[in-house]
Amino acid sequence: MTQRRAIAIGMGIPLTLLAALLAWGVAQNGGTQGRPGVNDNFGEVALSVEPDADFELATLDGDILTLEQLRGKIVVVDFWSSWCAPCKAEGPILAESYREWRDRGVEFVGIAIWDEAGPVDAFIQSNGIEYVNGLDNGRIAVDWGVSGIPEKFFVTAEGEVVKKVTGPNTERTLDRILTELTDEALGIRTSSAR
Repeated sequence: MTQRRAIAIGMGIPLTLLAALLAWGVAQNGGTQGRPGVNDNFGEVALSVEPDADFELATLDGDILTLEQLRGKIVVVDFWSSWCAPCKAEGPILAESYREWRDRGVEFVGIAIWDEAGPVDAFIQSNGIEYVNGLDNGRIAVDWGVSGIPEKFFVTAEGEVVKKVTGPNTERTLDRILTELTDEALGIRTSSAR
C-alpha cells in the first residue's frame, strides 16, 4: 500500500503543478485565445507602423497584392476576422462606403487575420463586399502593429500611411476621413485642417 501511495503522490504532484500552471496561464491572458483581441478602445490612435510600410497579401483570388500596386489611390487597409462581432457589425458599412468611394480614387483592402477561407468567403458574400480581400496568418498584422480588430489604416495616394483607427467605424467616420484625404490630395483645405 505504501508503494501505491508513493506512486500516487509521485504522479499527483506533477499533475497538480501542471494544472496550476495552466490556470495561471489562462489568468494571465484574461482567458483569451492566441489571437488578437477585439478592440474596445475606439477611434483614431497613434500609428503603429512606419509611414512607408508595404505588404504582400495573397488575395482570395490567388493573386499577390502590394500597396505599391495601388499608388495613385487612397487606400483603406482593414484588418478584420469573420469571428469578430464588431467586424460583423461593420461589414455592411464598409461594403457601402466602398461602393460610394471607389469611383473617387479610393481603394479598400481587407486583410482577414487568423481566420479560415470558408468563413471569410461567407462573410464577404453575405455582406456584398466587392473590394479585394486576403488571408493573413499574422505576419502582416504583426508587421503593422495590429493590437486588436477591427483596425483600419489610411494610406495616401503617394503611399504614406497617415492614420490608424481602432474599433468599428460608422459611415460618417469613414466619409470624414476619406473626404479629408481626398481634399488634401486635391490641394483643398478642409475646415478641420484650419
